Amino acid sequence: MAVTSTTSSGIEIGRRALQAQQTALQVTSHNIANANTPGFSRRRVDINNADSGIPGGIGGGADAASVVRQRSRFLDSQFRVEQQVLGRWEAIERSLTSIESIFNEPAGAGSSEAGSVFNEPSGMGLSGSLSRFWNVWQDLANVPEGGAARAAVRQESQLLVNTMHQIHKQLNDTRLGIDDQIGFEVGEINELIDQLATINGAIPNHKFDGGSAGDLEDQRDRLIEKLAQKVDISIVEKDNGSVSILLSGHNLVQGTTSIHLDVRTISQNDFPAKTLFFSDDGSLAAIQDGRLKGLLEVRDSTIPNYLDRLDEMAEVLVAEINSLHKIGYGPTGATGIDFFDANNISASNISLDSRIVDDLNNIAASKDGNSGDNATALGIAGLRNERILGAGTATVEGYLNTLLGEVGSASKEAQTMAENHRLFSTQIENRRQSVQGVSLNDEAAQLVMYQRAYQAAAKTVSIIDDLMEVTLGI
Repeated sequence: MAVTSTTSSGIEIGRRALQAQQTALQVTSHNIANANTPGFSRRRVDINNADSGIPGGIGGGADAASVVRQRSRFLDSQFRVEQQVLGRWEAIERSLTSIESIFNEPAGAGSSEAGSVFNEPSGMGLSGSLSRFWNVWQDLANVPEGGAARAAVRQESQLLVNTMHQIHKQLNDTRLGIDDQIGFEVGEINELIDQLATINGAIPNHKFDGGSAGDLEDQRDRLIEKLAQKVDISIVEKDNGSVSILLSGHNLVQGTTSIHLDVRTISQNDFPAKTLFFSDDGSLAAIQDGRLKGLLEVRDSTIPNYLDRLDEMAEVLVAEINSLHKIGYGPTGATGIDFFDANNISASNISLDSRIVDDLNNIAASKDGNSGDNATALGIAGLRNERILGAGTATVEGYLNTLLGEVGSASKEAQTMAENHRLFSTQIENRRQSVQGVSLNDEAAQLVMYQRAYQAAAKTVSIIDDLMEVTLGI
């Protein structure tokens, strides 16, 4: 059978080749232009063989069938999950670093004191304050009738009280700061949700009748990754290119509809805490991961635990010291006087009894009323080694050292976990970039290849045109 053709088939093949290679050149140029654009996905042109439709013909050339965005859904999903975990640990890491600095006690001369765990030239650390507090009671026991020793007891006791107040206030201020940060994060989450809903509506329109929405999809995926850092979301992609975004099974984005997170202030043990609800039905939003989870965890669990531990220490100190001091005698015979105010038993309000503040002679050292007796002062100084905290398992200093160790350990764990997940996230991102990232070397090679193909197609059209002119001139 003879090969059938028309006089224009060669021109048509050349025309299609020019269009296909021109499209490929434009796509390659677009890739190169966005080589450093965050979130950009490399585009690939699918060039297909075109059927001429002529029986026994030689073919119709080539067409640029589609422009495909290079992404891996599996790696994208892995990256989002890793971002959620990383967001949580980074929030905990930053918060615990601030908390650790509150308990931080600078090095200096205090190391020589018996029972001192940290060295404290500034006198601001709780360990040093406790150490000096016990020491001045021992000094008073050595000279029970001495006025200077009593002045030292009152001064160091007031410093201990002030230190506990300061630590409690700093922890509470940190908690309030985290609560404000939660409100700020929710505002950013709602902004991201609104942007995603807008893009969600635009993508199907761009894809209508075979169009491309690659740039919008890149923008959408970048916003989703930002959202994943903040809360634990799940994604359901639909056939028209739009997505549904869910939090704990509750829709945040459905089509063009966005459902915000509402913030209401609800008192939790006298603390005004921001609590999160879904705006559509008012149900409680259960956050399981992401930066928001880390902030909630530190605000609602970590800091309250430390505050409770400090309060327990203050309460036991007040009870134990008052029980000994109340039955003791001052140098003028004063007795029945509490050393600490019995009504103030938390770290936030612990204070000396007003009678101790007003008169040094109300500080008891004697147990039997004799001026030379030091049994009360010795008893109070001896509390240093008594296991009066932790249900009788720890001394005051041992209890504090355990608390300080837990703070440091928790901070170190958060730093380690955050660093590990930063590494995991980087590894996944590198794998993603091997799929979607732009390699300038590869694109330059593609550019030359498409350029040569375009030039060849143009030459083909030119030659066929010349042949047709010759034919027509015969």
